[in-house]
Amino acid sequence: MNRQFTEEEWRTITSMPNEWLQLDMFHRHWALKESFIKAIGVGIGFDLQRIAFNVSPAQLEVGKTYNETIMLLDGEEEKDWTFEETRLDNCHHVAVALGKPEGSKEKHSEVSCRDVTQTAFTMLAFDDLVASAVPLAPEDPACWDNFCSRQDSPARQSSNSR
Repeated sequence: MNRQFTEEEWRTITSMPNEWLQLDMFHRHWALKESFIKAIGVGIGFDLQRIAFNVSPAQLEVGKTYNETIMLLDGEEEKDWTFEETRLDNCHHVAVALGKPEGSKEKHSEVSCRDVTQTAFTMLAFDDLVASAVPLAPEDPACWDNFCSRQDSPARQSSNSR
C-alpha cells in the first residue's frame, strides 16, 4: 500500500509507536487523499503520489474539527485548498476537501473544485436515514412470507460431505 503515499507520508505513518497508531495514521492519510480525489472529480486513476499531506495536529480529538493539515500538489503547497478533519470515534476519520473558488486561476488544469459549502457533521441513526424513504416497488406479501419461513441456519446437504 505504500506506493499510494509519498516517502514522507509513509515515514509519518510508520513512525507511529505501535501498529494500531500506524493503522490510524494510514486511515487518516487515506481519508485526506480520498477527499481530494472526490473533490476534483477525477477518480482513482489519479496518481496519489502527486499529493502529499503534512498532517497537523498529529492526533485528533473525537468530535473536534481541524483544518491545519497542509497539502502539497506536485511538491508545491496548495494554499487554496483546506482540509477539514474530524475524528468521529476511535475508529473513524472524516476528511472534507474545501477547494478553490470558481473562477480562480488554476495552477494545474485538471485540479479544480465544484461548488462547496461548509456544513457540520451530524451523526445519524438508521431511523433518521430511512425516515423519508419511499419503496421502489410495491410490497409483495408472498416474498415476505417466504423470507420469514426460512430456517435460521442452512441445512446440511449431505452427512458425507467431509
